[in-house]
Amino acid sequence: MDCKKTERLLLRSFDGTVEAGQRAALEEHLAVCPDCRAKAAQYRLIREVFTTSADPGPLPFFEARVLAKLGDEERTSPVRMRLKWAHAAAAVSLAALVLFGASVLLFRPQEPLELTQVETLFYHNENPLSDAASVLDQKGAENKSMMLIYASADPVRR
Repeated sequence: MDCKKTERLLLRSFDGTVEAGQRAALEEHLAVCPDCRAKAAQYRLIREVFTTSADPGPLPFFEARVLAKLGDEERTSPVRMRLKWAHAAAAVSLAALVLFGASVLLFRPQEPLELTQVETLFYHNENPLSDAASVLDQKGAENKSMMLIYASADPVRR
């Protein structure tokens, strides 16, 4: 077995994931290779230091300092500033849109009113039945009928 494979097996042996046949080959190589024996001793020492040492825990006031820094970052974060400005911009835009809509509705130009033919005749102080009266004064039924047809087809006289 070579030293690289031995080192990988040695690291896996600390986790307990080495099979019995591989463990025997590892022990044989460690018996003949002084460099791998030294590495195995170093790995055991490191493992013992990490497993036996007590957890020192955080320094005093660690939590208070971290929470204070997080609060400072949250208040000054660019995302928070953008959100604050976005809310203000949305409110101003909505107000401008409402004012614009109100001004369009209030100040739209008035469309001119069109008068009907009868209203136009009354406006000019004329009798709307004057054309019909002159037609009816005609003698002869044929002339009256023809005149009534032409009078109804004529556009408004102004």
